[in-house]
Amino acid sequence: MKSVLALEDLIKENEERIKLQKRQLAEHESGETKLSRLMLASVETNLDKVVEITEKYKAMLEKLQDEDQDELADKQRIEEAILREKYFKNQSIRVKQDNRRNNDQKLTAVIIIDELPAGVDFEDDDLFEIAVKAIELNVASHEELKDKLGEISKEFQALIRNVNKTSIKDLGMLNYQIPILALQFYTLIDNIRQNLELDKQRYLKKLEERPDKTEIKDPNVFEFGGFPKYHDWWVHELWDSHQAYFALFKWKSIIKNQCRSSEQKRAWSVIFDNWIAIKKMINEKGKLGFEYNYALDKVIELFGEFEEETTHSNLESMESIIKVITQKEDFLTFGTGHNIVTPYLLFKREKDKK
Repeated sequence: MKSVLALEDLIKENEERIKLQKRQLAEHESGETKLSRLMLASVETNLDKVVEITEKYKAMLEKLQDEDQDELADKQRIEEAILREKYFKNQSIRVKQDNRRNNDQKLTAVIIIDELPAGVDFEDDDLFEIAVKAIELNVASHEELKDKLGEISKEFQALIRNVNKTSIKDLGMLNYQIPILALQFYTLIDNIRQNLELDKQRYLKKLEERPDKTEIKDPNVFEFGGFPKYHDWWVHELWDSHQAYFALFKWKSIIKNQCRSSEQKRAWSVIFDNWIAIKKMINEKGKLGFEYNYALDKVIELFGEFEEETTHSNLESMESIIKVITQKEDFLTFGTGHNIVTPYLLFKREKDKK
């Protein structure tokens, strides 16, 4: 019977999808492969739907086998498939015309439709539910950010063009994570500058309305002065020296205080964790990772205005400050093997000269 064979085939296909999606989720949980928030939500939602439809097909198959209504079920399945195809074919138009939703929700829903893998569809209500969550988590794709990420990725690929691939073959996943990290730095700085501009406009308006009762401020307070530079030895000696750990902690706090809102402070915390994790992974490669580390630094410096201190007098000055601070904190001396000029820093200086 054609309908029975078709249902059996559908069940088999869906069971394979279920296995694949469960494996994707398991690999995400284990950290083997990381899914974006949008893709994670997509996989989880689709898994539930595939399980549900598979159970439905199994029930239909059982009924067909029991009642021998193969022709009727086959006709019904074809009719439902045609209606469903029309439903999803016109979904974008229907979403845009939905008067119950605001423009942000409709735009995000349309973007989600475009990003869904082939063969994956959501009902309108489910689609909007995911869109609302995407907006809440601030993971909706925006064209300008997408274009900027493409620009960053292109620049990073150019920087690692001559890197020995065998020396960093186990760092391949960072080829995707590093451009995203640079985009996060870029977005954070842009957001801070926007907030400063808003503060400036509010201040000028207040000054205009009450010139005699408004405190006169230095115009520089509304300008972003840039992030303080980090020192490579802080990362290089992170697990061996409490001075390095303490310096990173203080430096992280200084940048946190430059953030204008609680959202920016939370974003900086996430960015810092990502940055330090990637840095440590590359540092584990030693000299083999120098070229790759240099590409990371340059792409973040270019797009995120986030730089390393390389001037020797500044390195020594900060080292002295850290010594004083750590003594007050009841720490002792620098760890064994401490050196403000790391092998990678020497490499970087020579690279910059060229």
